[in-house]
This record gives sequence, C-alpha cells and structure tokens, in this order.
Amino acid sequence: MKNQKILLVKLADRFLENEFIFQQLGIHYLQSYLARHGIPSDLLILFEHELKRKERLSGKNGVSDLCQQTMLLIESAGRVIEQPFNSSVFSDYNIIALSVMTPQAEDAYLLSALLNQEFPDVTTVIGGSHARYYLDEVANLPAETSFDFIVPQDGWKPIFEIVTNSINRQNKSSILSHRFFNLSGITTPPTRPIPLMEKYNFEIAGVKAFHTITALGCPFSCNFCEASSENLRKFPYEMISKDLQEIAKCHIELGRSKYGVMFFDDVGLMNPEQVKKISQLIKQNGFTTWRAFTHAYLVNKYKESLLIPFHSSGGRRIGMGLETGSQKSLDLINKRNGKKQYVWEHYESVKIANKLGIAVDAFTMIFPWEDESDLEHTTKMLQFIAGNPVEGLDEKGRPLKNSVDSTIMTPYQGTVFNKMINLKEINNVKLKNNLDYTSYFYKGLSGKSGWPYEETVLSRERYEKEQNLRNSMRPAYR
Repeated sequence: MKNQKILLVKLADRFLENEFIFQQLGIHYLQSYLARHGIPSDLLILFEHELKRKERLSGKNGVSDLCQQTMLLIESAGRVIEQPFNSSVFSDYNIIALSVMTPQAEDAYLLSALLNQEFPDVTTVIGGSHARYYLDEVANLPAETSFDFIVPQDGWKPIFEIVTNSINRQNKSSILSHRFFNLSGITTPPTRPIPLMEKYNFEIAGVKAFHTITALGCPFSCNFCEASSENLRKFPYEMISKDLQEIAKCHIELGRSKYGVMFFDDVGLMNPEQVKKISQLIKQNGFTTWRAFTHAYLVNKYKESLLIPFHSSGGRRIGMGLETGSQKSLDLINKRNGKKQYVWEHYESVKIANKLGIAVDAFTMIFPWEDESDLEHTTKMLQFIAGNPVEGLDEKGRPLKNSVDSTIMTPYQGTVFNKMINLKEINNVKLKNNLDYTSYFYKGLSGKSGWPYEETVLSRERYEKEQNLRNSMRPAYR
C-alpha cells in the first residue's frame, strides 16, 4: 500500500452564532475508523472568530472567502497549530476529505476550487448530507470546482478504499455510494481531541457538556426533514459505551468534576428499555446530568416509565420538536408516519416532564402557508410552555426552566416539503429560482432565519415579527 497523508476537514458554519457548541462528528468517525486499521490522519477545523462574523453579517466586511477564517490543525503526531487561514497547509497531503452540510456548501466549493488550482495532484473527497441530497449538483460541478470522489452515503468503507488505493482517481468525479444495512461493524467511537474539545462551550442544567449520537436516521417521517426517508440504524451498545467513556475521560482531562452529555439523536429516548440501558451507562461513567431528544407522542405513551430512569440518572432536560401549535400545520408535517398526532399531546407531554422535574426545550417552526390563526395557536402554546413551572433546580441551584425556540422552515432539497412546493401541492407558496446557500439556514447570529421564498401566505416581515416574539420568551439560561 502506498503511503498516503490524509487530511480530514470540517468547514466553518457561517450561520451559527457560535459553532463551538455541537461537535460535527462525521470526520471524527472516519478518523477513528482509519486509526482502527492502522492509518493515521490529521484534522483541520475552519472557523470564523466572532468579530469577523459580526463584520461580515453587518456588511462591514463583504468578503466571503476562506481567507477571513481561522484554522486549527491537529496532527496525529501531536502537533497543534492555530493561525489565520493559509493554503500552504494543504501542500503536504495526498488526500483531503470534507464532510459538508448544505449551509457549508459555499465554502466547500471555494476550497475545492483552491485545491484544484494550487494542488492539482491532491485527491479530493466530499461527503456528508450535502453530497447526499444535492448529489446531481455536486456530480455536475464545473471542472475547476469538482471533487475527485463523492460519497453520498456512509463514509467508512469509501474512505478506506480511497486511502488504500483500492479505487483509482478518474478524470471526472466518481460516486462511491455505500450504505451499511446496520452499524454493527462500527465499534470505535469518534475521536475527541482535547485541543478541539476545550473550545466547545455548551451547558446542560448548569454543567459543561459534550454531545454524541446513538443512531443514524429517524423512526419518524416529518416532511420538513431530510432524514425522514432514512431508516433508523443504531450503533452497537459496545460503541456507545466506549464513546461515553471517552467523553467522560475528556471532561476529566479538562479538569471538570461535574460534567454532562447530550444525545443529539432525532429521538434519543425511544422506549423505556432503551432509556434504562443508557441511564446505566450514564451512571457508570460518572455523568452529573444529561439531555436527550424525544417525541411528544412517546412521552404521552410511556409517561413515567420513559422519564423516571432518565431523571434518576441525572437527566434534567429533554428536547422535543413540537414544530407547531396549529393542528392544520401538524397534519401537514406528518410527524407519525401517517398516523394522527394532536396538538393537545404537546401540552400534555410538557406537563408530564415538568412534574417529574425535567425541563423541556421546545422547538417550533413557522411555515410559509400559515395564516394569522396558525401563528396565534403556536404562540399560545409557547407562552404556556415558557410559563409552566418545572419541579427542581439545576446544578447551580437555579430553578429549572423550559425553553422555547422558533425558526422559519427551510425546505431543503431532500425534503418532502421541497417536492410538494415545487409540484404546487401547497397553495400560495413558491420558492425562489436559483437559490443560493445564504438562504439555507435555520437561524443565525441575528436570530433570524434564511428566506428561500418568492411567495408565502403572509409577508416575510410578519413571520419574522412572530419569530422574534417567540424567541423573546427564551430564558436567560437553560
């Protein structure tokens, strides 16, 4: 096997207020997988400092290129470099692989063009959700922007084949589409290098926390979600156990006696048996608190049997995508795979959790077909959630409080709603032609969302006014 030097790249997310909240795990899974096979790789994390971001978003600095960013290079040999972006960092590598979400696509194309021009012998790889849901676009990029390999599904097997020269580079982009039926063979957790992890700043109930996942895909089928078409695939219990050990070790290495973890799965609490197993691992690894996502339907179905094991092991917050207080919108969303879900279940699930000492982080959307009545119903629901008392205190001795959040729905290309809008199945809603990626984000530094619409039932100003009202209900801490 020819020796290859590999660089795995995480691009900046230009729309987040602080991108050092949740670790983008894709490249870290690939790094650990390669290491398991005796193949070292380096990490490059690109990000914008807060001042640069504010200048760009305010229009004071209109430059939208990589040169305004900072790079953090973490080498497998142990060297760490943080400095302004400099393209010379790529000169020592044979393979450069990117994991890209759609809001990062603009930077991915900028970087690809730079590499093709300055380092034409380097093999470039793009994976992640953008490659999956915008495959036709990525496969037909002009030569100066194109990638050598496109990985639209699971990246573990393709990256191994590229690195070990099992697949030769062609004159045009090659699509390597591989998907594990299940994830039983993924037994090594993602890497969590201390020089990167110390930058992350996220709290759960007053305790610093990192995040992880237990599965890919989702068992539910929301029409606004790209993952609605993907079956749930669970990581093996062995891998989750190792991952929690590594997260706890990382916290301790950073000098924390109290520490937390967040499960970022679409549905992290699925049934009582699963919650009991995870709760046991939480206790074994000394976590003070944890947070997970669940579903209003599941909270109403299982009640205490779902949430008591969570609470008894330190669980203090759950996230729920309630989406809306409008029954009309809820029916359109199709949250339960064709089965009816009711708005009253949203109210009840919050009451159940709060009574047990668990605060709720309620996430909602504003949809482009909504009228004044729809807006009123959702805002009323959020007012109830924001004001409902939670039994208990956080680790700083503060009363636990529910949190609410509102964003304007962006119909990404891989969603059912995108297809419905383009087929004119939703009245009075039309997308802009030739959308650029500055419209593809949920909520940015200004607290506003992207705007991909040419036509909506109410005006953009009306929807944004309601969004601001809802987000003003958020507590000062959570």
